[in-house]
Amino acid sequence: LRDLGESSAPGGTPQRVRLEATVTEVLAEMESLPQSQSLRLELEVEGATEICADPVRWREALQSLLTWIIQNSAGSGAITLKISAADGVAQLFLSPPRLDLQYLQIKMLEDITTPGMLFSHASKNGALGWAIHQRLLEGLGGKLEMLSAGPHAGCICVSFPVAPARDVGKLS
Repeated sequence: LRDLGESSAPGGTPQRVRLEATVTEVLAEMESLPQSQSLRLELEVEGATEICADPVRWREALQSLLTWIIQNSAGSGAITLKISAADGVAQLFLSPPRLDLQYLQIKMLEDITTPGMLFSHASKNGALGWAIHQRLLEGLGGKLEMLSAGPHAGCICVSFPVAPARDVGKLS
């Protein structure tokens, strides 16, 4: 994560990136990793969409986020990734099995508000990893959030503005 954080410094060249293609490629790479053997990675697409981001940094951030989710998910099952776009926003919903998002949010709040305590040992990986991924995605022009209500309650959502139709750029 430290190397990824250093590589996410400003200066990358945003380009039009096909969201579905990047996610599909990253999922294919992730399935061969030992830690993902007990978890299936499933993709649902509700329409192809493009975002404007640095393609290399976006790919690295997605790989890192998926690794973090796998490491913080208990047991086996499926991590479902769903791509959709509406109202000019492309969204990637991640539904991990038994990832206690509410627990992570509570621990992050406790760690931040406890005097003299940066992060407790038990929540260090979860809370710190979450904060780093939020910052990485914000640096790419995106947003990372935990959804607690609505049709995607319990999901992690990565969102980016949809690349404008008039934007001329190389497709990745």
